[in-house]
Amino acid sequence: MRICMIVGEFPPNCAGIGYYVYNLSKKLVERGHTVTILTRGSWNRSRINEKMDGIYVYKIRFVPLYPFHVRLHGIFLNKQFRLLEPNFDVIHVHSPLIPVVHTTLPTVLTEHGTVKGGIDNSRLIDTQSIVIKLFSKEFISLDIKTIKNSDEITVVSNSCANELQEIYKIDRKIVVVGNGVDTNFFVIGKRKDVKKPYILYTGRLDSRKGLVDLIKSAKYVCREYADIKFILTGKGPIKNYLERKINELGLKNNFYFAGFVDRSTLLEYYQNSTIYVLPSYYEGLPTTLLESMSCGIPSIATDVEGSSELIEDGENGLLVPPGDPKRLAEAILRLLDDEELRERLGDNARKHIVNNYDWEIITNKIEEIYKDAIATIAPDWGYDEV
Repeated sequence: MRICMIVGEFPPNCAGIGYYVYNLSKKLVERGHTVTILTRGSWNRSRINEKMDGIYVYKIRFVPLYPFHVRLHGIFLNKQFRLLEPNFDVIHVHSPLIPVVHTTLPTVLTEHGTVKGGIDNSRLIDTQSIVIKLFSKEFISLDIKTIKNSDEITVVSNSCANELQEIYKIDRKIVVVGNGVDTNFFVIGKRKDVKKPYILYTGRLDSRKGLVDLIKSAKYVCREYADIKFILTGKGPIKNYLERKINELGLKNNFYFAGFVDRSTLLEYYQNSTIYVLPSYYEGLPTTLLESMSCGIPSIATDVEGSSELIEDGENGLLVPPGDPKRLAEAILRLLDDEELRERLGDNARKHIVNNYDWEIITNKIEEIYKDAIATIAPDWGYDEV
């Protein structure tokens, strides 16, 4: 099967959606399929053609002229797509904030989290979040057009499916596939001799991630554990804002911003952390939480749809109300005080991820969806079975 993936980001420098596409593509290539990625490049290059782990990657010109960046990117992307279209059997689009692709080929969509859900749960603390709020109708309109332009709709979580049905009024069949994690890479490791325990957050430094609440919770935690460290990996628009909040609370010595880290370093951070925390206001099905749980790290997340589909409170992690720093601090202190509880939650978390979210399981589901799309939309077309 010849597959074209269209996504807004791709490794080495990207967030969860880009790595979703990368890991899925690797599995498909291993099974004998041909995979081509069309993604964002830079503003001054019209096309960069690369090959990465057997995956063909085209980086298409991207002009960061917000809020028109997606529509502008769509002009260049569709121009390149028309040249490559005869080489594909099926198109797989990964939303949100992706251009509409003009094609007669069977098109599968994976919705990783709706634009409206993300906007409604952002906080106006940086320029980017303000711009997104101001132009929310533009971005939501693009999201809906992409959905309606697809022949098969898949989502990463039940909450995403509910959003499409209740918020966007999509009344077509929606298949919940789930998100995936490489359980052979994100494994329980032999812990190094870490001098001080630390709380870990990994992901984008974004207003909807609840990181201000994490900083406020640290004020309570540090009263009991004065030397505890909070390590935040990743990049994002609110880093300077977060640093100011940390300084205001006198917590400068307790926080460390690691920036963007490669996968090997990220794995070490997971494996040697005491607790993983994801204090978001909104999630589709968070990759970072999948990774921490796969590493057997006791994890705390806010009780928002997406995260609550992964964690059963008290069984394989802890859930706390979103926007409540004190309750978050109480959960952190509970785990710091109870090593036996940390071990039980971590072990159960690892088992849950291996049994439900390994990439082999997710890839099996996606392959079936591709076959259904081709058989339904283009029943007379043939492709090589593998």
